[in-house]
Amino acid sequence: MGKLLVLCAVILACISVGAAVQCLKCSFTFFDIPCHTTTVTCEAGQVCATIRGRAAGQKLIKKRNCVDSDKCNKNETASFAGISYVTTYDCCEGDFCNSAATLPSAHLSLPMVLAMLGVWFVRLL
Repeated sequence: MGKLLVLCAVILACISVGAAVQCLKCSFTFFDIPCHTTTVTCEAGQVCATIRGRAAGQKLIKKRNCVDSDKCNKNETASFAGISYVTTYDCCEGDFCNSAATLPSAHLSLPMVLAMLGVWFVRLL
């Protein structure tokens, strides 16, 4: 009975891990200069994104953050310090997918952990 409770607790913990997407947040940087990033948890209906601003064909600004999914694959025109620029939203789904480097994905290891726990549980019955 105790092993069944442990298995249920592990499954519930894994489900809650995937409930909210975590992304990197970089408030603002110019010309692709490295930016200090922090971790942020997205709200419901949001995905990770890298937001780029371009003016006169030049990459001017870049941000990373959670955005509403309806902004994905759209352009917006804005201005900063009197310069108009076009903002593009490159969105992705999955924890830290807006990182320049790829991080190991918990989504790939979760099925393996669940399969191993299932085999372990069945062998003990």
